Amino acid sequence: MNRNMTEGSVFKALLYFTIPLILSGLLQQLYNIADSIIVGNYVSEEALAAVGVSSPVLNIFIFITAGLVSGYTILLSQYYGAKEYDKILKLSSTIFSFIMIFVIAFSTLGYLFIDKILVLLNTPSEILQPASDYLSIIFIGVPFLVLYNLFSAMLRGIGDSKTPLYSIILSTTINIILDLVFINIFHWGIKGAAIATVIAQSISSLYLYIFINKNHSIFKISIKKKLMDISLLFESLKLSLPLVIQSTVGTFGMLLLQKIMNSFGVDVVTAITTAYKIDTLTILPLINISSAISIFVAQNIGANNMERAKEGLKKGIIITLIVSVVVTSLVVIGGWHFMKLFGVSDEVADIGQRFFYFLAVFYPVLGIEHSLYAFLQGNKDVVFTSISTMSSLILRVSMSYGLAHKLGSDVIAIAEISAWVFAALLCFLRYKSNKWQRII
Repeated sequence: MNRNMTEGSVFKALLYFTIPLILSGLLQQLYNIADSIIVGNYVSEEALAAVGVSSPVLNIFIFITAGLVSGYTILLSQYYGAKEYDKILKLSSTIFSFIMIFVIAFSTLGYLFIDKILVLLNTPSEILQPASDYLSIIFIGVPFLVLYNLFSAMLRGIGDSKTPLYSIILSTTINIILDLVFINIFHWGIKGAAIATVIAQSISSLYLYIFINKNHSIFKISIKKKLMDISLLFESLKLSLPLVIQSTVGTFGMLLLQKIMNSFGVDVVTAITTAYKIDTLTILPLINISSAISIFVAQNIGANNMERAKEGLKKGIIITLIVSVVVTSLVVIGGWHFMKLFGVSDEVADIGQRFFYFLAVFYPVLGIEHSLYAFLQGNKDVVFTSISTMSSLILRVSMSYGLAHKLGSDVIAIAEISAWVFAALLCFLRYKSNKWQRII
């Protein structure tokens, strides 16, 4: 299932690698989507809001870890393109050990300080306890979620996007079945949804661990001293650190944005957090295409083929624009009906639909920004991409706080759109400047 993207048709290589990525991303989001639909319909609207406000808190830990994994993936893809398999073996064992120590420590801290974080975010009192109950269980499963993402990164770095897809199909199916059993039969409420998610995540990570150890000798993960290479760890961290800083700033920025959102009341919290679940699902293909571009570029940089890397960006943007037009149409036409699937009131669905009208028409801009970002990141220009992302976030937070009293809840969408346009402009100017070539 490995795909060497340094040869053959550029368009086919990207397309064949991207399709399983898109399907995997969509199915992975069904973890939260399934929880929210079942909780909203079979528990209560307050429970649905509790699941929604839990996401930014959980994302603190997920995004920081994602930064660490992203640096590893860039390095892995370049080594694979250069056929330096001995380095891949040592790098993978070293990164696995480092990330697991980090994640266990952070998930423990998250579990201990859940209530304080939720209070700090001005979480409405009527959803404070269910949000705490949900997060208490979810944090137990964070290490399994991180393992899934790490194992998936290993396989995708060598061109295998199908095996992670099979894993997520299995775990998503289990998650939905257990949601229905725990909530409808056992009547465990919001806690049942959290338990179902943790069990499903653990199964997906175990599946990938068994597959990797059985089929890929270059990923024989071990904590033996001879496979630990500090120099490779530092090289990976050099790429990861800007991304971790970006993720850290980003997650705290999202908490500030959540605080603004919470100030508009439960109806807006329910509407926007539910709308974001749909929005996340619809823009996932754009994010997945950018991931494919980044790995494609990194493999070809490793093979010392810059022209093919640039061609990958051009073909990737074409795919992105086609997909973005499709998802824009879906959201604009069906946004209100998608909201109703979560069991919300008509008033809440109306707020969500208005949010979609603002955001969806700018999806093509977001897609282009992600594509340019991915190209720069595949070239190890991670310092600039991190600065770009943090700058756009600062703009978004500043606009949200500065204009909230004038624009009301519309400020959430308007600030986000402005950040997309700003980030796209920064990445385009960087690409045209050719300064990223000094990083290679």
